[in-house]
Amino acid sequence: MSLLRKIIVLLSFLAFQTTVLFAQEKPAAGEAELKAVEGIWLTKEGKSRIKIQPCDDSLCNEIIWLRSPNDKNGNPQADVLNQNEKLRGRPVLGIAILLKMKRIRDNIWQGWIYDPEKGKAFQGHARLITADKMEIKGCHDFLPICKTHIWKKVGEAPAN
Repeated sequence: MSLLRKIIVLLSFLAFQTTVLFAQEKPAAGEAELKAVEGIWLTKEGKSRIKIQPCDDSLCNEIIWLRSPNDKNGNPQADVLNQNEKLRGRPVLGIAILLKMKRIRDNIWQGWIYDPEKGKAFQGHARLITADKMEIKGCHDFLPICKTHIWKKVGEAPAN
């Protein structure tokens, strides 16, 4: 990687972290914003669907569908890579992957993103781009490495 590219990556990372550090909490979200984020969201490459519902200024969520719900032995996919050994036997279906996501500005929530394919949680944010597109961005703790995915809304969340 060239020096210029390294500098650009580092500056991008620092800009993201500065936003995180100095973000001020916003007043309660409006009804339209809450309605827009609520629903069923298809993740990157269509591997899973996440049900998202607003919980005050946080996002309640859970994996409700997997393209490959069973492992090679025909058993339900388990969270086998989780860094916490006690959680490795839990089923992936039902796991919350947007963790401690607090609203910091209109249409932006910040917190942690759990990736069951890696067994790790990353600092990040969820940003509602349009009523049917959401940006999910996760970054390593101390490295200027971030990944951004676009989720697509595919349905409304059923009432509990």
